Amino acid sequence: MGLAGLYSTVFAPELFVLEATALLVAYEWRARDWSERALAVRLGAVLAGWTLAFAVYAGGPSLVAGGVPGGDDFYASVGLIVGFGLIWLAWTRQNLDSVGPEYCLLLVATSVVHAVVVPLWDVSSHVLYAAVPVVYLATVDRRFAALLVVPGAMVWSRVATGAHTSLESVAGLALGVVLVAGALAVSRNRGTARRRTGQSQ
Repeated sequence: MGLAGLYSTVFAPELFVLEATALLVAYEWRARDWSERALAVRLGAVLAGWTLAFAVYAGGPSLVAGGVPGGDDFYASVGLIVGFGLIWLAWTRQNLDSVGPEYCLLLVATSVVHAVVVPLWDVSSHVLYAAVPVVYLATVDRRFAALLVVPGAMVWSRVATGAHTSLESVAGLALGVVLVAGALAVSRNRGTARRRTGQSQ
């Protein structure tokens, strides 16, 4: 398999997104002093969402006759949309002080964009799904910036394995950064609008 292939496997999107999400939950549990019950509900939602996402990814091809544009990447995107939609629903019902729901919507938006782009151009999904969670986590707490090595090394890995060209890999990284920047801009604008509404009342 080689080092590059091993790296791509260890940090594959279906595993890394789950790990990054669990890391965000653990961080907020400690930082926001949630109860253990809140933590259990949070992690339960992550496991349920990931199980649903994997079921869609694995079972989708058998349910749809003929191929679809994007192949496995399309089913992976749909699975993540459904899975993180479920996680978002569970997390918002908890009504905790958390950036978690925003993170879920970012992953849903990423997956929608991925499903649209991949049939047109084979942007690296490994790089994209390594970049989005890590860049977002780094905006939550700068100590997570050390994890930026993961998407950076994934660019090398995908090229070294021959899975993608340099341009496709770098494009995955750039797209991830743009998506996180867009999500943060929307969040800031909504926060500003809420403050203005509160001040006018």
